[in-house]
Amino acid sequence: MQKRGTADRLTLVSTVGRWFHLHQPVLIERGQTYWVDYETSELCIDRGDGSVTRAAGWLCR
Repeated sequence: MQKRGTADRLTLVSTVGRWFHLHQPVLIERGQTYWVDYETSELCIDRGDGSVTRAAGWLCR
């Protein structure tokens, strides 16, 4: 299972950690949970209303 983070405020994300870069920045609202799905190279965001948003990116090593 991937490590999940929770946004403590409205955050514009373009990079997760040092290695995962998004094609386009995405907003994560306060209290929403996010994680990187390394198999599909996507940032997943649990919006808290039963939906999960996915944003494409790439790994840089």
